[in-house]
Amino acid sequence: MPARSLTILSADACVVSACQKAAEIAGNAVGEVAHYADSTALTTAGTIEGLVVVDPSFMAPLSIQEWALGFLREHRVLLFLLTTGNDADADGLARFVGAQGALALPVVADDLASYLSSPFGAPTAMRPEKMEVPDAATLGASIGEILKAREPEARERFLSAVADFETGLHTPEFWEHRLEEEFKRSSRFRFPLGLAAFTWEGEVDDDAMLDLAGILLLDTRDVDVATRIGPRTLVAMLPHTGPEGTRLFAERVLQGIDSRGLRDLLGEALEVSTAVAVAPDSNLANSHAFLAKVLPKESEMSA
Repeated sequence: MPARSLTILSADACVVSACQKAAEIAGNAVGEVAHYADSTALTTAGTIEGLVVVDPSFMAPLSIQEWALGFLREHRVLLFLLTTGNDADADGLARFVGAQGALALPVVADDLASYLSSPFGAPTAMRPEKMEVPDAATLGASIGEILKAREPEARERFLSAVADFETGLHTPEFWEHRLEEEFKRSSRFRFPLGLAAFTWEGEVDDDAMLDLAGILLLDTRDVDVATRIGPRTLVAMLPHTGPEGTRLFAERVLQGIDSRGLRDLLGEALEVSTAVAVAPDSNLANSHAFLAKVLPKESEMSA
């Protein structure tokens, strides 16, 4: 997980010190640490990203929940509200306004570090003891036994529902289901979600299509989901990937395509363009509006 910046909003030296100590404990999960002692100084900070811890006295006389509603409309962050109570009501109210949760005052550095180091902004559970890595022969035998116990027809039905055997990508139906799911998670929990689309002019044969799909898959991770939408567009969904990561991904894929020197059915050099978008975005009503930001207007999604 890439390091995320931490912004501390508090005039209390003890709170600031505890938050800075938590950032040190979180290690590589936290990068730069910024501190603002009052809301006036915050107005000159520009757009804030990453992690934010806010003291309830920071925005007085506003309530911390009222302030959080406005703050989260302007900044893409994982927000933690400090509270003198931190009972179930305080935590529930914090989540209702879009924050990750409520944390009790005084700040306990070890507890806060558990939240800061989690990719989901949630406390990390106790880690089990590290398991021994089995050798290849043992692992292969175990997988073989598992597969033997499964009904082959059921496995084939599942694969046909999620995988496009012509391209090696996911089916559009499965991809749209995942897009809807990830878009809602992004909007609710403020996780970044990237989309990158690649569109070309002209027709391509099956070999060129396989090349395009293979290049796209080469740069995707296990958590990424890619599909073909219409005859001339491939699109990849990148969970937990912000603007810069999405842009770099698109650049790498374009470089890979350019290096292959692909041609269309008329023998002309294949020209591929790209478009990217990132959620959460308050201007996006739903996942369809999100997808529309990267698709050419003339493209039609397959059912």
